[in-house]
Amino acid sequence: MAFPRPMADLLQEGVAIAGLAGRLRDVEIWRHWPEVVGPVVASRSQPLRIINGTLTVVVSSGPWMQELSFLKGVMKEKLNERLGAEVVREIVLRSGKVAVAEPAPVEEPPRRKPLTPQEEEFIAKQSTAIEDPETREAFAALMRASFESGTEKRQ
Repeated sequence: MAFPRPMADLLQEGVAIAGLAGRLRDVEIWRHWPEVVGPVVASRSQPLRIINGTLTVVVSSGPWMQELSFLKGVMKEKLNERLGAEVVREIVLRSGKVAVAEPAPVEEPPRRKPLTPQEEEFIAKQSTAIEDPETREAFAALMRASFESGTEKRQ
């Protein structure tokens, strides 16, 4: 080899040699599922496996299975369009438990510390040198927020 080759080219070649390109495209179904079917349907169904173009989808209940049976053609069409090839030839629905994604934990906003009179005086002294009233007020608000969040050293 005369020159070093980019890692991406080597990986692509390795995937092709191993015959994994088709399987990697199949895996994209799981990534695209919520976008293709929408959040409501995705909360009630999920792909289970794909074998030889037959996608098995687990559905949470009988009524949802009946509803999705009417939408199988549309789902197949949208998935294949998103994947750029006819990966899914048939969709089989199966009743079962659908894993619900855990909601992301909500971070508590940082607690604000009340400003001391010395801090208020310091902010006023620092901002008086700014002539433009809008800029002066924005600067003072930024300093207040900094002191309240504790990122600024207290005087």
